[in-house]
Order: sequence, then structure tokens, then C-alpha cells
Amino acid sequence: MGTIGAVCAVVGLFCAGLLRWLPLRGRAEGLPAAGVAAVRGGSKAALAVVVVELHLAGVLDVDRFGRLKRVVHGSPGRDGTPLHRAARSAFGRALSRSDAAVAPAVRRACEEVRVDLVARGLRCGRVRLAAAGLTALAAAVVAQVAAAHGAAPAGVPVAVLALGVLLAPVRTLAGRRLLRELRRGHPVPGADSTRPGPEEAGLLTALYGRRALRRLLPDFAAVAGLLGGRAARETVARSGGGPYEGSDAVI
Repeated sequence: MGTIGAVCAVVGLFCAGLLRWLPLRGRAEGLPAAGVAAVRGGSKAALAVVVVELHLAGVLDVDRFGRLKRVVHGSPGRDGTPLHRAARSAFGRALSRSDAAVAPAVRRACEEVRVDLVARGLRCGRVRLAAAGLTALAAAVVAQVAAAHGAAPAGVPVAVLALGVLLAPVRTLAGRRLLRELRRGHPVPGADSTRPGPEEAGLLTALYGRRALRRLLPDFAAVAGLLGGRAARETVARSGGGPYEGSDAVI
């Protein structure tokens, strides 16, 4: 029972990995920075990139309480995605980013981004994700039973690897490859680097998240809640009541 169970657990784990991480290559042509962010961190990361891009385009501003609001009525640009347009509409009144994220139009736009990434092979779809999770869970249970019946050298590692499958990011191997290649060509700028333009800043935010924001827009990101609520409160207290000072330290 122990040996047979260990073999079955290994086969189940292998199938879970195929469901979870294939394909090896996806389609990245025409993928905007918000889509790249969604590959890395989902809809929350995508909305953060959109907020940064709209702010740098002069469309959004932030008050001392971290609420964002549209300050111009112009278009977000010819390259604006449905998520840009939905966010711009939601911020017609002062909202925090978390409140904007649950607005119906923004949620629909984020769902469109997710569906597009699944179709491109850059993120795992919900059905495959559920199937991979159930298969990995079954493999872990079988591996534990096998370990209890004398196959511990094979059963315990399989159970650990199955847990890794369950906790792994939603992106596929193609998504991992995309992020790795983009990061190779777009490193985080140093303190003495040339100032990136708004488009490059959006891509850097998509690739590195908070790490890029701390370098590019530290005060704006903190007040707007892009670095977390605690950072926003500390920045407001430090600024002495102003909305944010020096947020364009690099850009």
C-alpha cells in the first residue's frame, strides 16, 4: 500500500502541476502595463498601475485623507484600456482605491483583464485552478497515507510539494517567463538614474509594485494607500496637513 500510494501521489502531483502551470509560452503582444501587473499580482495590482498612470497623466489627484478624485475631464488617452476608463469614471467623486475596486464598472473591467490573460495563457483559469487544487490536495492525502504505511521517504516530499502547488501564484509558466523577460529589460531605476517617463513608470510599477513606487512616487503612493494604510497615515502626519509633498521626486 505504501509504495503504490506513493506512486499514485506522484502521478497526481504531476497532473496538478500540468493543470496549474501550463502553457510554457503565452501571447503578450499588445499587453498594457495594467495587464502585466495583473499577471504579477491580480486585479489589485492592475488597478494600482492604472491609478499611477492616470495621476501622471494629470487626471487624478489625491487629498490628505488618501481619497483619489478626477481633476480633469479629458480622455485618459488613446491607449486607455477599459480599466482606465472605468477607473476614471469611478473617481468622478472622491474615493479610496479600495472603494473604487468594488465599483461595478471597475470590477467588470478587472474581470475582462483576467479573462484576457487566461486566453493569452498567462494566468491559470478558475476551472483549471480548482482542478489543480483538488488534484494536489488528493495527492497530499494519498502521500500522507503512504508515508504512514512505510513510504515516508517518498510520501513526505510529495505532500510538501502538493502544498506548494496549492499556495503558488496564479500565473502560468508563460506568465513567469513574461515577467522575467520584462524585468531583465526594465530594472528598477537607481537614485542617480535617468528619470523615466509616465509610460515607463507605469510598466515599472506593474513589474515591481511597491518596490518601484517607493522609488518613483513615494509620497503620492503612501497617501493614496498604494503602500498600505499605515504608510498613508504616517505620510499625512509627516506632511503637516498638505496633500503630499515631493511625490514626483524621481518623475
